[in-house]
Amino acid sequence: MSVMLDLIGSLVIAGFVILMGLRLNETISGSADASMAGLNVQESMAELVRNIESDFRKAGYNVPDPTQTIVLADTSHIKFIADINRNGTIDTIEWFLGPPLTTLPNPNIRVLYRNVTDSTGVWTGGGAAGLGVTQFHLRYFTQVGDSIAPLDVADYNKIWIIEIALRVESPYKVQDVVNTDNSQYAASFWKQTRLASRNIKRHGG
Repeated sequence: MSVMLDLIGSLVIAGFVILMGLRLNETISGSADASMAGLNVQESMAELVRNIESDFRKAGYNVPDPTQTIVLADTSHIKFIADINRNGTIDTIEWFLGPPLTTLPNPNIRVLYRNVTDSTGVWTGGGAAGLGVTQFHLRYFTQVGDSIAPLDVADYNKIWIIEIALRVESPYKVQDVVNTDNSQYAASFWKQTRLASRNIKRHGG
C-alpha cells in the first residue's frame, strides 16, 4: 500500500514539475516575443524618422520662391516642393496616411506613403514608406509659434514650423505587452515638436 502511495505521490510531484516547466517555457517565450515585436517596431520607427526628417528639412531647397514651398497642408497629408535630389529639378514630395488595413488583427494599422514626382508630374520614387503606422499627425505654426488651423491655401505661406506625431504598432498582439489603453500591440511613439526647414524660413510670410 505504501508503495502505491509513494508512486501516486511521485506522479503528483512530477505533474507539478511538468506544469511549472511549461509555465516557465511559456513565460520565456512570451518575453522573447515581446522583445522581438518591440525591436521590430523600434526599427521601423527609426527608418521612418530618418526619411521624414531628411525630406522635411529639404522643403523649399533651391525653390525660386520659397513662399510657394507648401502645396498642401492637412493634419495627415502634406505636399511640398524642393530640389530633393539636388540635381536642379524641382520635385513635389508628398507624405500621407492611407486608410486602415482590414486584413490584419490590429484594426488601427495603416500604410504611410511617400511619393515624389518631377516638374512634369512624372512619378520618380516613393510608394509605401512604412507599414504599421497608426498615427501620422501634422500641425503647423507661424514664425512666432502661433498655430495655424484650420489651414487654407492662403495660409500656406505662413508656415515656418511643422510638428509631427508618429506612432507605429505591431500588427499582432503580443502576450507580455500591455499599453496604457489596455491594448497588447507593441508600440513606439515619436514626436518632433519643432521641425523647420531653413529654406522655408527665407520667406517673410
